[in-house]
Amino acid sequence: GKTFCAGADLKDRPDQDIPGDFLEHNRITRETGNAIRECAKPVIAAVNGAALGAGLGLMSACDIFYASENATFGMPEINVGLAGGASMLKTLFGRSTMRRMFYTGVRLTAAELLERSILEKVTSREELVPTAMAVAQDIASKSPLAIKYAKQAMTMVEYMPQRDAYRMEQNYTMALAQT
Repeated sequence: GKTFCAGADLKDRPDQDIPGDFLEHNRITRETGNAIRECAKPVIAAVNGAALGAGLGLMSACDIFYASENATFGMPEINVGLAGGASMLKTLFGRSTMRRMFYTGVRLTAAELLERSILEKVTSREELVPTAMAVAQDIASKSPLAIKYAKQAMTMVEYMPQRDAYRMEQNYTMALAQT
């Protein structure tokens, strides 16, 4: 489509007068990203158009990122008196860019994200899905168990000291060597 995900619909916000409505809305939003991040299989984002707010959060939950030339990325919450998404920005950007995006709502282009080595490739709109699908097919051609362990390792090493992470990876390698 024309838009990857423009984020939350501000006209359809939870009702503050209904107890638990905001908490339920936030839980659903949070767990949607967590479900992508924790998926046993690698997830590839093919971003066309805007990836804003929760949309950028959805992209950040994926494993590999591609975008079309017309893709834009931002956390515009500050422009409407809200704040959210810093934990997602942290997984993609360095300190200064993350803070500038969060404090100002500035949008970055696909070319800017490619320049920062966040995106794998920027393509035309027509080539976006075929490019992402080619990588998906390459991944799908690998051992399903090896991919499962690889995804677990990539997810876990982000949160572990290097020494412990490498030990865990070696355990996966030993387990796979027995198959």
